[in-house]
Amino acid sequence: MTPRGFLYDEPGGWFLGDGAVIVGLYAAANGLRAVADRQDILANNIANAATPGFRRQRVIDKGFYPVFLDKARRPIWTDGVRAPGGGLQTTETFSDFTSGGIRTTGNPLDVALQGPGFFAVETPQGERFTRNGTFTVDTDGQLATPDGFKVLGEGGGGIDVRGGRVQFARDGTVYVDGAPTGRLRLVEFEDAHMLTREGANLFRASEAALRRSAPAAETEVLAESLELSNVRLPYELIQMTMGLRLYEANQRVITAIDETASRVIQDVGTPQ
Repeated sequence: MTPRGFLYDEPGGWFLGDGAVIVGLYAAANGLRAVADRQDILANNIANAATPGFRRQRVIDKGFYPVFLDKARRPIWTDGVRAPGGGLQTTETFSDFTSGGIRTTGNPLDVALQGPGFFAVETPQGERFTRNGTFTVDTDGQLATPDGFKVLGEGGGGIDVRGGRVQFARDGTVYVDGAPTGRLRLVEFEDAHMLTREGANLFRASEAALRRSAPAAETEVLAESLELSNVRLPYELIQMTMGLRLYEANQRVITAIDETASRVIQDVGTPQ
């Protein structure tokens, strides 16, 4: 009798000492979960295709069935309760920081960044960073985001733009009726992937990321313009369609395994 927890390979499936493990069922279930996670990310990308400065998210999936298959080529001891599965598992998501296109709007409060830098804004949770240059003027007469977060200047405070026509120079200097009133705080990070996404268009910088940041030196400000989202809509739609096909395929696998198991129970397991 095979001891409990002893794993070995036989034609038609993997078995444990105290019963069969239908690997295909685990693989298909893991596939469903991975595809669902990926579809959520794709849907969010598509929903923000028109959001200025939005950075699309990408998913990393890891296949772990080959790892177990390689180890199962010879008998090994394992925990029979935590039987190995297969398929895919979503391990992480990350932001794609490639630049989007630039569109001229003619709005004096619209600002685009050309280069790797970020605007700094003040939120209730602390300083955050964004590429969305759709600015407004808040009730205090200061430059703000559409969500009401103050846009920070080089000194750390807000930028007062009351009194007249607002203009932006390429170095980030802000003018009101031709007189300088402040300069945008623009920050470049050594590795933007160290930033943590918060919501659709804000990023939080850890202490480590801030230590590896500096005032923008390779970033220019483009007035009366906006940086577009870097979402490639046709690509995202194709990926979503493929995801639907994969989801349906995994559902069919589960249905087939369920029907096979039912026949085994009814036909093979029936006492003669």
